[in-house]
Amino acid sequence: MKKIITLAGLVAVLFLAVVSPVFAQQGPVSSCKISSTNATRINALIAPDSCAVSGGVCDYSGNTGSCGLCCILNTVYTFTDWAFFILLAIAVFYIILAGIKFVTSGDNPDEVSKARSMILYAAIGIGVALLARAVPSMVKFVLSGS
Repeated sequence: MKKIITLAGLVAVLFLAVVSPVFAQQGPVSSCKISSTNATRINALIAPDSCAVSGGVCDYSGNTGSCGLCCILNTVYTFTDWAFFILLAIAVFYIILAGIKFVTSGDNPDEVSKARSMILYAAIGIGVALLARAVPSMVKFVLSGS
């Protein structure tokens, strides 16, 4: 029960850290900045040059493209990139820790099973990290319907 409360608290803090800056914005949004890496990936995902990005900024005024979708995808790409690298770093740390546990366990079957479960969880973490790379395509599908 303590773990569930801790996890719920962590999710609440992360939710507030991610969502509160969105609601704290002053006035209507007239443009958004898109990194060059994300602009290339967004243009590969949707129609080329639909973002009408000039100098890394997608300007809403007079833009016939889907600038709102581009800005949302830019945010999703940035978030999933961070999630991907953090999850991979944690998984590599656990694989190294499990390797050390394997080497130092000797003939203790309990320690060997703990090391195997650590490697299994690290593999699951790598799978989740790879799924994070598919999130922008799913968001694009949900928002645009194609």
